Amino acid sequence: MRRKMRCCYLLAGLLVSLSITGCYDRSELEGQAFLVTMGIDKQIKGNDVVVAGRIAVPSKLSGSSGGGGGSGGGGAGGDFRTGTPIVSATGKSLHEAFNVMNAGVERKLNLSHLAAILFGERAARQGVLPYMRALVRYREFRRTLFLFVAKGSVGNIFVHDKPVLETSATRVFEDLQESSERTGYAPSVEVHQFMNALEMPNTDPVLPVLSENEQVGKENKKTSGSTDDLRSQNANTEPGKMNRAGGNPIECVGTAIFRADRMQTILDGEQSRYLQLLSGELHRAIVVVHSPIGQPAPVTLMVHNAKPEQVRIALSGERPVIDITQSFEGTLLGDQTDASFVSSRARKQLEKKIEKEISKQEMSLIHKMFVTYDVDPFGFFRYARGLFPTYGAMQQYNWHRQLPRIVTKLHVRVIVRRIGTQLDPPEIPGTR
Repeated sequence: MRRKMRCCYLLAGLLVSLSITGCYDRSELEGQAFLVTMGIDKQIKGNDVVVAGRIAVPSKLSGSSGGGGGSGGGGAGGDFRTGTPIVSATGKSLHEAFNVMNAGVERKLNLSHLAAILFGERAARQGVLPYMRALVRYREFRRTLFLFVAKGSVGNIFVHDKPVLETSATRVFEDLQESSERTGYAPSVEVHQFMNALEMPNTDPVLPVLSENEQVGKENKKTSGSTDDLRSQNANTEPGKMNRAGGNPIECVGTAIFRADRMQTILDGEQSRYLQLLSGELHRAIVVVHSPIGQPAPVTLMVHNAKPEQVRIALSGERPVIDITQSFEGTLLGDQTDASFVSSRARKQLEKKIEKEISKQEMSLIHKMFVTYDVDPFGFFRYARGLFPTYGAMQQYNWHRQLPRIVTKLHVRVIVRRIGTQLDPPEIPGTR
């Protein structure tokens, strides 16, 4: 009896194992073309959707990105452009444009490996929600990919993208995001974060900006990296106009500010840094001030959060009040003056200088966003949610109408903890 039962169990197991083997969708890898980046834009004269995509060709990227020891560079790994050809098409809808793109590609386009989506400036100003509605329902679409706004047209970004070290098209945009996080020149935003901001009452989303640097784009192999043009222009962080030479013409600098799903304006890299400090997204930033003592030369510090930002909101008075307290610790990175910050008095003067600079920049940005554009990209309203008895009452409250009337109180505290490995500045004997 036991032997018969064992045979029955074994037979049942074999039948089950046979029924669950094989591919469920009959779609072979050799029959698919994987888009790794996609751009969405609008026609200049017309209402059709313009879609551009970069396709990964694995055979031409066999040794790309990262690898060990001697495989780096471009020799064995293939070329970025030949390994990721660009296809573009127009259509009355997003999926019709996909269909037209498929007419010029031998394999079926697949979005399951998509790493980033770029919205052209024209499409962003007209509204991105229709495209997001079409994409988030698609089963191949992941909500963890990155979103960007392309300053100008999407086509310029695709055509002029020339990574210096990276050959993987998927890693290029991840590297751009990591670079912007280090510099603070642009935020990092994924699809689910953007959609949460869109669907949350009284919240305005933001997106990082990609642009082509005009100065770098004009360079050729002989002039690439030359400092000749740099000496005639001042430093700035405006998207597409940073004073630099060499490297990738495409840069991730600036923040696109939205009201609902429509872009209102673009902040430069410096403003983006203070935006992220106020929203609590950036935990460290470089601040440059003129020395309060000694020669009037620049002093560079790295400030990072000593405590989480504290925001209190009062809605009961005649005018809403936002009270913001920020606490930072500073590390002296570079000092071009002859001043010594060893004494507590000198440090106090430096701390007051930094506090004044941060307060000035942040208050200017808050006024610009609240009064000029009636937007709250800082996410301050999240601190007021507990003041409403119900979710319906929170939805009915018109936060944007109150923005120009808000009284903002900003308290910035900075403590300089570290002044470098050499305490006093180096001196030439006999110069004092």
